Amino acid sequence: MTQFSSQSDQLRNFTGRVPLFPLPDAVLFPHALLPLMIFEPRYRQMIADVLTSDRLIAMALLEPGWESTYESKTAPIRQTVCIGRIASSELLPDGRYQIDVDGLSRAEVLDEDDSPHPYRIARVELCPEMPAGLSQDQRRRTQRELLVGFQQLAAGCDFDRTFHDSLDADLPLGGLCDVIAYSLPLEPDVAQSILEEPDIASRSMLVLDEMRHCIESDIGHPSVFPPPYSLN
Repeated sequence: MTQFSSQSDQLRNFTGRVPLFPLPDAVLFPHALLPLMIFEPRYRQMIADVLTSDRLIAMALLEPGWESTYESKTAPIRQTVCIGRIASSELLPDGRYQIDVDGLSRAEVLDEDDSPHPYRIARVELCPEMPAGLSQDQRRRTQRELLVGFQQLAAGCDFDRTFHDSLDADLPLGGLCDVIAYSLPLEPDVAQSILEEPDIASRSMLVLDEMRHCIESDIGHPSVFPPPYSLN
C-alpha cells in the first residue's frame, strides 16, 4: 500500500499528461497496489516508455460495449481515472512485464493527445479530496464501523503484511475507504462509482453499504490478498 505522506511528493512534478491504460475489469484506488501482467505489444511499449520517465500511468475503466473498439485508441472510457506509479517491474524472458501499480490520486480526463504512440495519452486534472464535513466523533464512529465490518468480512483471509499495516495505521477516512473498497469483491462499475465520489462522507457511506451487502450475502474473498497478477 502507498505511504500516505509520500503521495503528494510523487506527483509534485506531474505535468498533467499521462499514458492511459484502459481495462474492462480493473479499478485502481489511491493507496492500493494493483498487480498486472502486461502482454499486449502496445502496453509492453507503454511500460517500457514510462519506466524511463516518471513511471506514471492512468488506470481507466472501459465503458460497456468496449469489445468492438478495444484494439483502437477510441474505446470509450469512464472519465475518472486513478493515477498510479509503477512501484516494481520485471521484464520476463518472453517480453511480458510483471508490474505492481501503486495508486496515488484520482484524476479527471480532460482530453487525449493525437500521439504517434500505439497507446493512448491523456491530459488530466488531479481531483482533490472533498472534506467529509463530519464531527470528530462522527469520523471516529465511521472509521470504527468500517474497520469492524471489514474484519468480520475478511475473517480467515490471509492478507499481505503491508495491507495489515495500512489498516493498523491511523489512516485518514478517505484513504481507509479506498483501501477497503479496493479489497471488496465489487463489480467494476460499482468500484468505479466509489472511485468517482469525491466527497469523503458520501464515499464512506457507499463503502459501508457495499460491505453490509457482502456480509449479508456471505460473499467471500480470495484466500490471499492482494490477488494474483491479472492480465491486461
